[in-house]
Amino acid sequence: MEQSKYRLEVLDKIKELEKEGRFDVDADENPSFEPLKAGEVDYLRKKLSSKIKNVYCNHLLDKFVKSQVKANQGFLDNIVGMEKLYNLKGGAMITSNHFHPFDSWPISTMVKCLRPKRKMHIIIAEHNYAGAEGFNGKIFRNTNTIPLAQDRKVMMECMRAINHFLHKGDWILIYPEQAMWWNYRKPRPLKSGAFRFAVKSNKPVVACFITMRDTEYMDREGFPVQAYTLHILDVLYPKSDLSEKENVEYLKQENERLMKEKYEEVYGIPLSYTNEEE
Repeated sequence: MEQSKYRLEVLDKIKELEKEGRFDVDADENPSFEPLKAGEVDYLRKKLSSKIKNVYCNHLLDKFVKSQVKANQGFLDNIVGMEKLYNLKGGAMITSNHFHPFDSWPISTMVKCLRPKRKMHIIIAEHNYAGAEGFNGKIFRNTNTIPLAQDRKVMMECMRAINHFLHKGDWILIYPEQAMWWNYRKPRPLKSGAFRFAVKSNKPVVACFITMRDTEYMDREGFPVQAYTLHILDVLYPKSDLSEKENVEYLKQENERLMKEKYEEVYGIPLSYTNEEE
């Protein structure tokens, strides 16, 4: 099967971005969008219309995932380390590497197994929420997503929603690498935002890392379908003897360390980047 020209261009861009050390820049082309305005997003799903769309689109997403698995377009090999979460009570931030539009699937599977009565919310980029069209747009806007925003007032609404869900006892998935790099296996430097949310709400961080392997099946763009293994690395707690700023840095560095160790353990090679070689 001929490989997608667009996807080959994305892979080339990822190589260039790595050489330049620009790990937080999206390699895929983002949709154009109008910035979100205050009051435009029903973050807490209080409106009846929001609740109905949420139920319907969560059902659609579930059907889509099952259809992908049935068509040999999605494989989940294993979830490792679930025992680390058995005693975790209340809300938490979940962090993971970001390499596919639907790479939340292994994590949502884990959450459904452990906490079927609790929700998992996903923090997404503003351009995905406001600009994506078709099926992806419907899913991004109406499932359990929390869009970030450029506007300060909207961002305040976003932060209040995050705090509300955490104290309600829900779990929130965030991608601290910020950008999505398609099927990129290495962990990338993390941004502080995810850990700032955790520290401000005094909630733990569930550090995760997803590893991949090529399967014998090809995807619709001519590349091997990836089989995922979700590794739950550890539950990280803010320290009472550290300041807010120190806690953010501590959680971020600890998360990066765990991801690096897991990458090197699973793939059997030291973690290095092309920008360091130069």
